Amino acid sequence: MTLYGPNNPHPLSRMKTELVWEGKYDEFGQRREIDVARLSMPLQKIETIDEPRSRAEAQGTLFDERKAHRDDFRNRLIWGDNKLVLSSLLEEFSGAVDLIYIDPPFDVGADFTMEVTFGDEKETIGKQQSVLEMVAYRDTWGRGTGSYLHMIFERLSLMRDLLSENGSIYIHIGPNINHYVRAICDEIFGRSNFFNEIIWRRAFGHSDSSRYGIIHDVILYYSKSDHRIWNPQLQPADKEYIDTFFDQYDPVRKERYQRLSLSAGGLSGGGYDYEYKGVRTLWRCPIETLRRHDEAGRLHWPKKKGGVPRLKKYESEHEGVPTQDLWTDISKIHNQSSELAGYATQKPEALLERIIQTSSTDGSIVADFFCGSGTTAAVAEKLGRRWIACDLGRFAIHTSRKRLIGLQRELNNAGNPYRSFDVYNLGRYERQWWQKEALKGADDEHRKVVLRFFRAEELTQTPSPLLHGRKGTAFVHVDGIDSIFSRG
Repeated sequence: MTLYGPNNPHPLSRMKTELVWEGKYDEFGQRREIDVARLSMPLQKIETIDEPRSRAEAQGTLFDERKAHRDDFRNRLIWGDNKLVLSSLLEEFSGAVDLIYIDPPFDVGADFTMEVTFGDEKETIGKQQSVLEMVAYRDTWGRGTGSYLHMIFERLSLMRDLLSENGSIYIHIGPNINHYVRAICDEIFGRSNFFNEIIWRRAFGHSDSSRYGIIHDVILYYSKSDHRIWNPQLQPADKEYIDTFFDQYDPVRKERYQRLSLSAGGLSGGGYDYEYKGVRTLWRCPIETLRRHDEAGRLHWPKKKGGVPRLKKYESEHEGVPTQDLWTDISKIHNQSSELAGYATQKPEALLERIIQTSSTDGSIVADFFCGSGTTAAVAEKLGRRWIACDLGRFAIHTSRKRLIGLQRELNNAGNPYRSFDVYNLGRYERQWWQKEALKGADDEHRKVVLRFFRAEELTQTPSPLLHGRKGTAFVHVDGIDSIFSRG
């Protein structure tokens, strides 16, 4: 019989608290690592979109590229599995992204078909999953919550590597799964880098026969480090706040006001010690400033003799209150909204605008790896941010592409600058995008993709135009598309 105690602790007593799911550890009990090198794949550029410029050139009008474009950075819209996309982006964007917002599917066992409008938009047809989507979602949901947690863990780990030291990530998740995801985020980003669990009221009350109505989503807010970008936003105060704090009335200005303390007592950093109109205390401001307030009628004197006066702040001067972690002022997309893109899980632009303004600056790279209808990219473009967006669904990419082209037109027509964007494939390569005219051979992009797959080094100077790369001591030749490769 083994006796356990201080000198012989039980093995379980040394275990740390952690969330464990199927797939986190291998059959030998070792933590599974993400093989980024094996997953890194070349992106295939299939389209360059600069709609206002293309239209202007076709019509023969003057197009001032320097005025129209913010800079030379090209935004990216990528169709492919976001795990592969994340791995492939690390080579260029590791530590370069200031803000990531993701809205992953969080209804375990959900059916990912959707209704798509057509014709005069009065009729809809069910859009079924593609084989690519079907396989991916089967892997995600096939083993229930465990497979979902493994999926989100791998992707969040890669996103952490993309974040800059000033970067933040917002994970939009449902109340049915957020407790698991938060535990995963604590492990990946560190509990000290957790800042908020934001509650977004996405709907108003409704009847539910068996439980309280669920009308909110959760947005988990984490950062990469203590040096995160933080631009606090103000919201208009509601009537209850104004009635509570602006409880005094100035008959001269005919306006309500609140009373702000002028005493420095208890504040760090000292104050100003002097007497004013028989009241001696430690003041927050010098006597000259206090006199100006008094002459302007901005001092509220208490009824009790000897009491310290307070400063009047009028209702018209109130700029707003800092945004808190309960968001009730942003409604979900409704059927008549001008933003409506016909995408089932579309989020309102106001939601993304608040997040992007708070946690990024002009020129920051903002990324969304479950981009859906493209709301994150659209708002980032409007606010002057650079962006990267991807999705597994072809319909999501088509929806986002159409929306972003429309936004380019709007910005250009209003005389506002914008950035061009490129559309990429990853994992499903299509030869027509590599063909220069009727199968006349492979272009440079095709060669680069093949060489990367072969893990070969591209050669810029070679003894023969037929030699395109080197792998070890061997030369590599990449033949033309659809050509017959022979010894000759």
